[in-house]
Amino acid sequence: MRSLLGVLGVAAVALYLDSPGAAIAAGGAAAMAGATALQDSPRSRLPLVVAVSAEMALAVAAGGLSSTWTPVFLAVVAVWCFAAGMQWALSANAGMVASGAAILLVTASPAAVSLTTVSTASGLALVGGLAQGVLISLWPQRRWRDQREALALAYRSLGADAKRLASDPGAQVDRQPLIRLREAFTLSESQARLRPPAYRGWYGLPERIMVTLTALGREGPRDGAAADVLQAGADLLDLIARRAHRRQVGPALARVDAAAEQLNGATRIVAQRLSHQLAEAVELHLGLFEPEQIAPLRRPGLPHSWAVAAGLIRAQLSWRSPILRHAVRLTIAATAGVAMGRAAGAESGYWIAVTVLMVLRPETAHTYTRCIGRITGTAIGVVAASTFTALLHPGGPASAALAVTFLGIAYLAADFGYLVVNAALAAAIIFLLDVSGGVDTSTVEQRWFATIIGGALAVIVHVGLPDSALVRLHQRAGELLKTEIDYAATVIKAFVHDLDHPAEMLSAAWQRAASARTAFEAAEGATRTDDPEIRRWLRTYRASLNAVTTSCATLESTLPSHPSPTLNREFTSAIDGYVKALMGNPATPAAPWRVDAEQLAAAAVAVRDTAPLLSSDDGPARVLVGELATITRVVVDIAHVRPVGQSAAHPWPTSAE
Repeated sequence: MRSLLGVLGVAAVALYLDSPGAAIAAGGAAAMAGATALQDSPRSRLPLVVAVSAEMALAVAAGGLSSTWTPVFLAVVAVWCFAAGMQWALSANAGMVASGAAILLVTASPAAVSLTTVSTASGLALVGGLAQGVLISLWPQRRWRDQREALALAYRSLGADAKRLASDPGAQVDRQPLIRLREAFTLSESQARLRPPAYRGWYGLPERIMVTLTALGREGPRDGAAADVLQAGADLLDLIARRAHRRQVGPALARVDAAAEQLNGATRIVAQRLSHQLAEAVELHLGLFEPEQIAPLRRPGLPHSWAVAAGLIRAQLSWRSPILRHAVRLTIAATAGVAMGRAAGAESGYWIAVTVLMVLRPETAHTYTRCIGRITGTAIGVVAASTFTALLHPGGPASAALAVTFLGIAYLAADFGYLVVNAALAAAIIFLLDVSGGVDTSTVEQRWFATIIGGALAVIVHVGLPDSALVRLHQRAGELLKTEIDYAATVIKAFVHDLDHPAEMLSAAWQRAASARTAFEAAEGATRTDDPEIRRWLRTYRASLNAVTTSCATLESTLPSHPSPTLNREFTSAIDGYVKALMGNPATPAAPWRVDAEQLAAAAVAVRDTAPLLSSDDGPARVLVGELATITRVVVDIAHVRPVGQSAAHPWPTSAE
C-alpha cells in the first residue's frame, strides 16, 4: 500500500508541476522502483532502488532526446532492447525491470520537445523512483527486521561454534539459532511454497556452513592448520554478523583462503569448501545478488557485484544461450514495432512495441502457450481500460488513481497466472498514458489492432529464431527432474507431518511426473541427436530417475497412516531441511531447474546425524533414512554428469553449484 501511494503521489506532483509526459515518466519509474523495493529479501533494498531509478531516468532521457529523429530513435531502441534482453542473465527481476524501462523509452512522443522538458521528465522519473527507496527505508516491514536479526544471531552463533571446534573436536554446535533462522524465513507452508527461491538460500547457506565447520572441527586439535582455518572463519563470521565494511571483510576472507592453502588431502578440500561458503555469505550480506545468483560464483577472493554482473552477462554471449537469442528476438521485434508505428503515423502506434515488450520472455518449453496467454491478457487490459477512458474521460488525477489501482491488482495477482497480471499491467499502463485525456473510440481500435500486431510480431520472431532443440531438451529434463523430486518430497514430508488428503496429493504429484516424462520423451525425439555422449547421458538420466521412483515406491509402501507422535524434533527439523534442499533452486531464464548437490549432501548428513535420536518404535522413519541415502546418491550422481560440449554457463538440470 505504501508503494502504491508513493506512485500516486509522485504522479500527482508531476501533473501539478509539469506536463502529462512527466507524470507518465515519474509514475512509471515509481512503479518499477516500488516493485523492486517490495522484493522479499532481508538486506537493504536502497542500492537496488537507486540503480532502478537511474535506469528509468536514463530511459526517459534517451527517449526524449532521440524520439524526434526516427532513424536515431530506432537505433536507440535497438541498443536498449538488446541490453534489456541480456539483463535476464542476472535474474528474472532484472529482466522485467529492463523491459519496464524499455516501455518508458518506446512511449516517448515523436513531437519535438525542449531540452528543459526532457530534463524535467527524466529528473521527475529519478525522483519518483527514489521516493520509493525513502518510503521503504522509513517504514520497512517488520518481517524484514526479524529476518535480519535472525541472520545476525545465526552467523554470530556459527562464529562461536567455530571457535569452540578449533580447540575441542567434541564440542556441540548450537542448532537453535539456525532453527530460529529457518522459522523467520518460512513462517507458513504457503510462504515456503510461494517464495522458495530467495528464502531457501538465506537460511540454507548457514546450515551448510554449520555442517562444514563440524567436519573441519574433527581435525582441529590434530592439525594446527585446520584450527587456524576455524579461527579465521570464526573472525569472518563475526564480521558478517556485524555487517562490517568490505574493507574489514576482504582481508578476513583472504586469511581464511591462506589458512586453507596450508592443508593437504581431504581436510584441504573441506577447508576450501568452507572458504567458498563464507565468500557466498559475504556477497549475500554485502552485495546486491540473491542466493540463486551467488551459488555459481564460488571462488577464492571477494566477489564484487558489478564485476559479477558483467561476468554473468558475458557467460551468455553464446549463440546457444537462450538469453542471447531472447535479446536478439526482442531487439528485432521491438525495433520493427516502433518502425511500423512510426510509418503508420498512428497516435497509438507505439503500442506495438509495448506489446512486444510485455509478451516476449526467454522461455523455451512453454513458449507459445504462454506467449498467447500474455497476448490475450494484454488485449483484454488494453480494450477494457481504453474503452473506459474513451467513454468516461477521467481527468489526469483520476487516471493516475486508476493506474495505481490496477498496479495493485497486478501485485495481488502475481501468484495466480500471467494472463491476469498482463491484463492488469496493460490497464495500468493505459491509464497512466491517458492522464492527458484526448481518448476516443478510434484510439480504442488503434490500440487493439496494435496489440494484435505486436503479439503477432512476438510469435513470428519466436518461430523464425527459436531456441535450439538441445536447450529445449535441457528445459524438459529439468521439468521432469523437478516433478520427480516434488513427488519424492511429498512422500518424505508425509513421514513427519500430517498432510491434508495425502492420497490425493501423492496421486497428483505422480500424475505431474508422468506428464513431464511424456514431454521429456517428446523433446528428446525432436532433438534427434546422434552424439554418443548425450545419448549416454540420457540413458544414465532415465536410470537415475527410475531409481528415485523406486525409492519413492518403497517409501510409499511403508508410509504410516499418521506420523509417529514420538518423532524427535531435531530429526523432524533435519527432514524438513532435507526436503527444502531436495526441492532445489528455481529455474532461471539462463538455466533450467537444478539441485545444489553440495547443499543436498549437507542436508543428508544432518539427517544421518539425527537418526540415532529415533526410538525403537520409529521403524518407518529408519526406512526413510535408508531410502534418503539412495535418493541423495542418485541425485548427486546426476549433478556430476555433464554431456559433451556442455559449459558451466549452460548447466544441465542438476549442476553441482
